[in-house]
Amino acid sequence: MKPLGADLLGTIPFRDQVACDQARAIGREQIARREPLHHPEFHVRVIDEAGALYDALAEDMLTRMLRAQTEGRRFVGLFPVGPVAQYPKLVRKAMAQGADLSHCSLFFLDEYACEDGSTIDKRSPWSFEYVARKALVEPLLEAGVAPPEAHFPGSDNIEGYDEMVREASGGRGADVAYGGIGWSGHFAFWEPHLAEEFASEEEWRRARSAFVRLHPMSVLHNALRAGGDWSSVPPCAYTVGPGLILGAQHRSFWLDAYLGSGMSWQRFIGRLATHGPVTPIVPASYLQTLPGEVVFLGAVADDIGGPRTSWQ
Repeated sequence: MKPLGADLLGTIPFRDQVACDQARAIGREQIARREPLHHPEFHVRVIDEAGALYDALAEDMLTRMLRAQTEGRRFVGLFPVGPVAQYPKLVRKAMAQGADLSHCSLFFLDEYACEDGSTIDKRSPWSFEYVARKALVEPLLEAGVAPPEAHFPGSDNIEGYDEMVREASGGRGADVAYGGIGWSGHFAFWEPHLAEEFASEEEWRRARSAFVRLHPMSVLHNALRAGGDWSSVPPCAYTVGPGLILGAQHRSFWLDAYLGSGMSWQRFIGRLATHGPVTPIVPASYLQTLPGEVVFLGAVADDIGGPRTSWQ
């Protein structure tokens, strides 16, 4: 018997059922295991409590910033809006140490945009620049801490965003790329379907920052922040590409997407990205091949299993 309707599952980028079954079967106690593809300096770990995770991320950020200062050089980092809860902790730590962060250049990963290429209103809570300034830059100023330079991708600078990072870093690339992993497997807003735009994997790996369309899975996972209203999520973004993320000295990705009631959209994709095949249609899978780490919140590391709550 043939089901009614067209097969729409082709919109799901990764369909290797064997690899999906293997990722799903990884229990919490196995999530930090090493795989043959793992770089010797790539690690997976778990931090059980959300407060401890955000504190550890803030500490990692500040430590890297201050180390660069001690070494007499500029700190250059690729910074996310998601996760965000580390930023108030970073402000408090910087204030407690009397830090001066004026030697730092932060290049934020992405920004929402409209289909005509305009970025969204910078006063909108959807704007990553708005969130970053409210959570980090303005509180640092109010605390009397000399803030870092903060850069955000947009129509006015996207063609030269990679060069801005190289110039700030003296050609070595960012010290570190921080981020999370999207439901589609993206890093920043570098989506799986963008692989179709490149003739080879090597060309994809070198891909520059760009104006991109979001994958439907990214629209849906971000719609969870708007009561499920997918119509309110901007359809496009300006984003860094694999060239900057894979070209950084280190990658530090933090998975905190726990929604309560046993639900997390990051449990499966976190496992697939850190233990599954390395492929451009799961962009974050490349993290496992380079120096860096992926840190799971305990509730995200929990076993996947089946439904955890009744639909009733």
